[in-house]
Amino acid sequence: MTAPASSAFSDAHAAWHAGVEAARTAPYGPLSPTAMHWLTEAPAELPGLPGRWSADRDGLVTVELGAADGVARDGVPVSGTIELGPLTGIAGTSLTWGEILLDVAARSGRIVVRPRDPESPDRRDYAGTGVFPPDERWRVTARFVPAARDGVAVASAAGPDALQHYDSPGTAEFEIDGRPLALTLFGSAERGDLRAIYADETGRDLTFPAARFVSVETIDAETVVIDFTRTTNPPCAYSESATCPFPPPENRLPVRIEAGELRDRGSDSSRCPPTPGLPPRHRVRAKCRPRAIAPMMSACTSSQ
Repeated sequence: MTAPASSAFSDAHAAWHAGVEAARTAPYGPLSPTAMHWLTEAPAELPGLPGRWSADRDGLVTVELGAADGVARDGVPVSGTIELGPLTGIAGTSLTWGEILLDVAARSGRIVVRPRDPESPDRRDYAGTGVFPPDERWRVTARFVPAARDGVAVASAAGPDALQHYDSPGTAEFEIDGRPLALTLFGSAERGDLRAIYADETGRDLTFPAARFVSVETIDAETVVIDFTRTTNPPCAYSESATCPFPPPENRLPVRIEAGELRDRGSDSSRCPPTPGLPPRHRVRAKCRPRAIAPMMSACTSSQ
């Protein structure tokens, strides 16, 4: 599927991607986390961070802080015993510690603390992400098939056994080069967050193999548009401190979607293990993230 894009389409695509890059490189954006600390019920110090932290089974977070720790909540200094939450689902909150944002969030039934630092190596060393040339033929009209499901479980970069749960309103059915395909959608048109998490055959060589994200536009009750040229990489393509969801099995498409973002230009493929489950001539190397690479690669195997 290749065709020249109109100037207006190309210009709109360039403006969209500039916005994606601006959000990605924001001081406390997805490139800023420097660590990922999972809380337990036993109070414990977190390496390099102030206080003693714990979380109960209901997601209530307790932090014991001293006045000299210099931690603030909503701009107001705090000390003593501080409670956050309870946090459930994917809810989150934060504290500040100087220039560091202490991001506290529920993920996969647990609580994670991630320090976000504008001077993080991932943000400092980021070299930008390329895209496929925008092609209007990858703006695909699909039939929306309602089939509401609550709490669809998907694998996650949070760990090999970690799951995240999202509500699905139904599926989008469409064709690529005459081949019928379908994607399970998540979110809702009413909230403006209708989207698909997918992977495809370009994960063998050109795109991030674990997951790709794309927003979905509702046209009417039976029609949606998926603009694959606006597919983005998940945060876990750039940071080992991300907890991205992976596609459900049915969203691993057996075709090449040559649209949207490519792999991170800063990938150091020489340090990464090859994607398992592929013949040698097809093996690829994703950006190496020592702690996260195993669950990512495991999630990829079934689609390759």
